[in-house]
Amino acid sequence: MKINCLIVDDEPLARTVLRDHIGKIDSLELVGECRNALEANTEILKGGIDLVFLDINMPLMSGIELAKQIKEMPALIFTTAYSEHALEGFELDAVDYLVKPITFNRFVRAVNKAIKWLSRSNNSLKEMEEAKESSVQADESFAYFKVENKMVRLMLADIIAAESQGHYVKIYTAKENHLVYQSISQLEDRLPSGIFVRCHRSFIINIQHIKAMTYHHIETDILKVPIGRSYKASIQHIIEK
Repeated sequence: MKINCLIVDDEPLARTVLRDHIGKIDSLELVGECRNALEANTEILKGGIDLVFLDINMPLMSGIELAKQIKEMPALIFTTAYSEHALEGFELDAVDYLVKPITFNRFVRAVNKAIKWLSRSNNSLKEMEEAKESSVQADESFAYFKVENKMVRLMLADIIAAESQGHYVKIYTAKENHLVYQSISQLEDRLPSGIFVRCHRSFIINIQHIKAMTYHHIETDILKVPIGRSYKASIQHIIEK
């Protein structure tokens, strides 16, 4: 399947470099080029764009400002001549951050990340459908977690959310919280996917405890959980059901 790409850059030479790189990869299809963020805003809102190569420093509106204002932004790779914006770029859940001049090898690495990002987003919808057929019932299940020097038994239905904290995961329940020595990915593998959904690189949410949702976060009785850009599709699928 072709990945529809959009180049957004006010520099003709920069657009040419990206155009040439895209042309060398069979899975990429260049569907448009924009000279500024205002043109890009129009093209993205039309739909049909899978991946955007977005320059940061542009007249009228920066790439960062554009990314912040578009709610349903496609997979995003920032391109810039300056590295000081990298942190802010990644906070916007950018797939990657390319510093000019962009070599083809570095470009390929970024594209490979984007392909994984898009695959995960698409697969999350499939996993949600498969989860409906799961025989696991969270309110009848429990698991043991290592907390300090003891094993604590928790009913899965009581777990509201889990948050990655370095080498630990903080498990939230209505009564108390538990700091467990394992990664968020390891915990995700242990929990039934029909009930627990990864909504951010640092958070897992129990969908039975969702009280309200916006485009940017999920509300429970005890905390608000952010929704990461690459997980929005799976969360949106819950809303639409």
